[in-house]
Amino acid sequence: MSDETTWSDYYEENEGRQPREMLLEVLDRFAAPGDAVDLGCGSGIETLAMLQRGWRVFATDAEDEAIERLRARVPPDLADRLRTSVSPMEDVDLPAADLLQAGFSLFFCQPERFADVWGKIGRSLSVGGTFVGQVLGERDTWAPQDDISSFSELEARALFDGWTIERFDEEDEDGDALSGPKHWHVFHVVARAPTGSADVPGARTVPDG
Repeated sequence: MSDETTWSDYYEENEGRQPREMLLEVLDRFAAPGDAVDLGCGSGIETLAMLQRGWRVFATDAEDEAIERLRARVPPDLADRLRTSVSPMEDVDLPAADLLQAGFSLFFCQPERFADVWGKIGRSLSVGGTFVGQVLGERDTWAPQDDISSFSELEARALFDGWTIERFDEEDEDGDALSGPKHWHVFHVVARAPTGSADVPGARTVPDG
């Protein structure tokens, strides 16, 4: 995100969009809803989609406004299955989960803390739990910024060593962002956690969906 735009601008621009198709496809594969984490939830479009499908969701974001918008978005009859936290992803404690969604959020992890955050994600997911989200590629316009975490394809795939990768799609093309034209280089990933995450307190084995 450029210096000329703010998170408020981003939330307003995206207010009317639909939940991301990749997440909806993953949700459809689960036989029953469970516990989910929305890491970097923004204004809560994906969080609401999970709640509407019966999931219990822990949603976290570094921006107070994001959580305020999320809370306003969720109807009262779904609110009892929602927990929220205002915290940078580098500092938040993640609960055990069957599904962790990180939609275009891991980009903004401090590079020197990314390994710690990635470790927390792995420990959060129950055995066979699913990660769905995006990893920024090295050719993206934002990649050279000091506060952005980006990876080559080999590095991105290496994050999932030991995982079961179900989808790994590369987007490498010119496009637009709120700040204007940019080059997008993004890896869209769905992967199941390795069995090493079984030692997470409260973790459960997830049946094949």
